[in-house]
Amino acid sequence: MATTLGEVLNGRDTISTKDATVYLTINEQNIPLIECNELTVKLEKNKEDVQVLGNHWKKKKVTSVEGTGTLGGYLINSIWAKYGIPYTDEQADLYMDLVFNIEDKTSEAGKQTIHLGQVNLDDVPIVDFKADDDVMQWESDFTFEEIDLVQEFDGKFKV
Repeated sequence: MATTLGEVLNGRDTISTKDATVYLTINEQNIPLIECNELTVKLEKNKEDVQVLGNHWKKKKVTSVEGTGTLGGYLINSIWAKYGIPYTDEQADLYMDLVFNIEDKTSEAGKQTIHLGQVNLDDVPIVDFKADDDVMQWESDFTFEEIDLVQEFDGKFKV
C-alpha cells in the first residue's frame, strides 16, 4: 500500500492540456478547430430542496441536468460568420457536434475522447479589434444536449 503521495502519482502522469484536439461537425463537415485555445465542459445539476418532518437537514433531489461550456480561440477564419449569420436572415440556428481528445504521450493515463451533440453557442463571434499589442481572439459560452464518453482513459489509471 502506498504511503506517500510520490508513490501514488508521478508528475509525468498528469496530463498536459496542450495535447488536446477539438473538432466540430457542422452540416456533416468535420472541421479541426486548430485555433482553439480554451475549452471547458461541465454538467450542471438542478437540485430541488426536500424537507421532511423529524429531520433538520435540508435534503436535495436532482431533477434535471444541463450541459454547459465555454469555447474560445484565435479569430483566424470566417467559420462563425459563415455559419452564424444565416440565423439573422431567419434561417435555422447553428447546432453542431463537438468532439475532443486528450492524449499526453508522456503520461500513462492514455487517451480520452468525448462527443457533445446539439451544441449551440450563446453568442456568435464576428470580430475582436483592440488598439493594443494583441491578436484577435474570441470566446463563447455554449450549451449542449448530448454527451458520450467515446473512449475513456485507457492507460495505467483506468478505473
